Formats: sequence, structure tokens, C-alpha cells
Amino acid sequence: MARSASRFVAAALLALFALSCVAAISKPSTDRLVAAIKSKNLSAMVEALSVKGLDVNTPDSSRRLPLVEAARARDVRLVSALLDQGALARVSDGTTTPLHLALQAGSGPIARLLLAHGADPNAKDKSGSPARSAAASSSKELAELLKQWDTRGAMAFEDAPGAWLREERDGESYYWNPTTGESRWAAPPSCAWQRVTVQGHPVKYINSLTGQEVTRAVPPALAWARVTAADGSALWLNWAARVSAPAAAGPPAELPAELAAQLAKSPNRRWFNTATREYVYTDPAYATAWRELRDEDSGAPFFFNVETGATTWELPAELAWAEVADSSNSSSNGSESGSESGSGAARYFHNTVSGEVAWSAPEGSSHAFVEAAEL
Repeated sequence: MARSASRFVAAALLALFALSCVAAISKPSTDRLVAAIKSKNLSAMVEALSVKGLDVNTPDSSRRLPLVEAARARDVRLVSALLDQGALARVSDGTTTPLHLALQAGSGPIARLLLAHGADPNAKDKSGSPARSAAASSSKELAELLKQWDTRGAMAFEDAPGAWLREERDGESYYWNPTTGESRWAAPPSCAWQRVTVQGHPVKYINSLTGQEVTRAVPPALAWARVTAADGSALWLNWAARVSAPAAAGPPAELPAELAAQLAKSPNRRWFNTATREYVYTDPAYATAWRELRDEDSGAPFFFNVETGATTWELPAELAWAEVADSSNSSSNGSESGSESGSGAARYFHNTVSGEVAWSAPEGSSHAFVEAAEL
């Protein structure tokens, strides 16, 4: 019995070894790729990248990651080529990250590329030091890059809306930039945004490449709307960048197919913000995370924050603005500081929680938006 059991275990181990060998054979190695990177041989690198099924985020047999080695080589061409092929900018080899190496070398172009593709300046290396600490304090270029990232994240380095065009080739999306001549199979950061909607919650936008998330504020890359021009032609308008493109050419490369189809069904719809005097093309219904609900037992209203989960019986200040007609003020005063009602009485807004008053509708209140019926 013991001999049979030993034979069974030996056979099982042999089978596992055979499977591992098959897996190793079927998965292309990155050894040639890393060797080309270390020798800064771009043509050899391009050849290595052409191997079908190659995963650029896989370490070579010496556990070296391609993107880390490209950053170590201080060659922006190598870093760009790997990112174009889907290399993860946030990668770490357990000791350091590409951004650590770029900032240590003082390479602004490489650091910018990595930040644009989702590298985190707060990520730590093996010693526990964040990447931003590697930037020389005397480098104004690196300081400015980190300042931009701190303000807007990876979004700060995206290409302008409309910069990229998208084609379908062999069932896959192919991107090219007519201005720079760049082309790539992997989506550029500006074309990797997705809109996530959950009923009753503020809209969330997530970039699948960089990992950046924003709520309520629309990323410029997705600030597109279908409109009709004065001559009756259909256009795609990006109201953030103030650029347009003919709808006949297809939806913008930045828009996911589902979102583009949804926007195309409701052209010329927009809202006017009476506080900022600007038009927006996204429904402001969920401009605040607070919702008014009713208590089942008492029937009294209470307020629930869908983002934080907080509840309160007191009216939140964001919802406390009310429009008031002030007949004591002359219509001339009203026209100078605010708007006028049909009877000539000035209108102002009073916050019943904070006691504030304003002649124009506060930007964060529901009164700040009026749907515009026509363009």
C-alpha cells in the first residue's frame, strides 16, 4: 500500500512539473526584451515586443521588470514604447519603481510620461521612501510636475480632447494622433475614462489606465455633447476644451461606445449655471450627495448623504438655499446685483441654516441650474 501511494505521489509531481514546463513554453519570456532595453537597442526592442502573447509586465528570468529597466536606462523612447504596449506605470520590482528612478535621475520627460500613465509619487520603495522624495529640490521642472499632479492627478498630463483618433482593426481599437504622428494599440490615458452610474448616487468617473477617480466633475476627456450647428449639421462639441468635430466622422475617441450612443440620443440638451454664467451639458440633478428622505414612523423628513452614509434631521447647508422675492428693494437695485422677478421685485437667496444671503444663485445649490431649452 505504501509503495502504491509513493508511486501516486511521484506521478502527480511529474505531472505538475510537465504542466509547469508547458506553461513556461507557452508564455513568451521577456529576457530578449530586457536585454534590448539594457543595451538601449530600440530596433531589437521593437522586435522583441512583436512576439505574440508577450506580457510586458512580466519580469525576465533574473526578475527584472522591463519598465523599471527602461527608466534605469534613462531613455524616454524605451519608456514610451513600453507604455504604448500597456506597461503599468505603477509597477514595482520590490526594490524601487520607475518613477523613483526617473526623479532620481532628474528626467522630467520620463517622469511626466510615468505620471500621465498613473505612476504615484507617493508610492514607496523598499526603504520606505516615497518617489517624490527622490526629486532634487533644486529642479524646478520636477517640482512643477509634482505640483500639477497634486492639483489634478494624472489628468493634468492628458492630451487635449480630440487629439486622438480611433479606428477598429481586426476587431481591436487602434489609436493615432495626427498632430504628433504617434500611434498605439493600447488606449492613451485620455481615452481610458469610464462613467460609472449607481442609481441615487453622484456620477463617478474612473480612468481604467491611471486608476484616477473623480465624482460629479466631468473629466475634460468626457466633456462631449451632441449638438446641431446653425447650418443643421450634427457636431460633437467638447465644452471644456471648446473644440468640435463633425458627427459624421464618428464619436470622439475619448468616449466609450455606450456613453457615445447615449449622448447621441439626446442632442442639444444643456443647463445654464446662473452662478457661474456657464453652460454645462451634464444633468446637475446629482450635484450634491445629500438626499431628502422620509422617516417611515413619523413621516418627518431627514437627510442622507449617499457618499459618506451620514444622516441628519437638520437641513444640510447645501440644500438650504431658497429663492426669495424681496419687494422692499427697487427693481433697479435688483438689476444691478441680481435678477428681477416678473413683478419687478428683486430676487435673492437666503440660506436658512447659515443665515447667508446672495443675489445670485449659489453654485452648489439646486437653484444654480436652469435647463436651457434651446442652444
